[in-house]
Amino acid sequence: MLYGGIDIGAQSVKAVVFDGEKIIGNKSAVTEKEADAAAKEVFEDLLTDLQYQAQDVGKVFATGCGAGEVSFAVRKSSEQICAARGARWLVPTARTVVDLGAEGCRVMKLGPKGTMEDFANNVKCASGTGSSIELGAVYLKVPVDQMGPLSITADGVAEISSTCAVFAESVIISHIHNGESRERIAAGIHRAVATRVIELIGRVGLVGDAVIVGGAAMNSGLVKALEEMTGVSFRVPENPRTAIALGAAIQAFLKRDGGRNRKPFNR
Repeated sequence: MLYGGIDIGAQSVKAVVFDGEKIIGNKSAVTEKEADAAAKEVFEDLLTDLQYQAQDVGKVFATGCGAGEVSFAVRKSSEQICAARGARWLVPTARTVVDLGAEGCRVMKLGPKGTMEDFANNVKCASGTGSSIELGAVYLKVPVDQMGPLSITADGVAEISSTCAVFAESVIISHIHNGESRERIAAGIHRAVATRVIELIGRVGLVGDAVIVGGAAMNSGLVKALEEMTGVSFRVPENPRTAIALGAAIQAFLKRDGGRNRKPFNR
């Protein structure tokens, strides 16, 4: 039997199919459809890619900002639990998990056996999220996936506010008008985001192996900034973007004999 996980993010939908022992497949797509239609589309495409049928899936759990709208999900599971589950499965020694997406950041501290001991969220201000980097890319006229590599080549760091996204935006514009290099500005943006992440880490404590999941985990400049500022090496697992959806699928597997009756996924 297979189990599904859906992560409805602010900008994209991620889906994972899990069989209780391994990841069968995953998929991520940017969509402008409402949550339920987007989830159905991505999950159906994934099943088609894997050559499975809807009846092969026992349960689907959903997480993320639109999880409650996913009609074929048996249950909604918290993003903290799913991020912790997914990260721990990908990196079995994980103790500190950073989940950094477009619109939110959260940090989880796990116990030796993987149970969540504490967590902290940043969902009120964009200054500690991936959207800050996306905004910077617009002003610097750089593809967002090049912001990390650009920042790594900087020979210095332009000072950018880490406390307010609106103020940071005005500072970025000022730096551009003053002729500051794009590399230094990019480095400053990444350091500002890293500063907010480190504040969250400080609230729960940095212990053991640290892992980053979520879309921003693929940003080499952000990982470098975090490592330089903490003196700790952060592990980035394979397919970090779909780690939270993986956690939802693991939750579906773990609760396969409990909870509400299965809702069918209808193509």
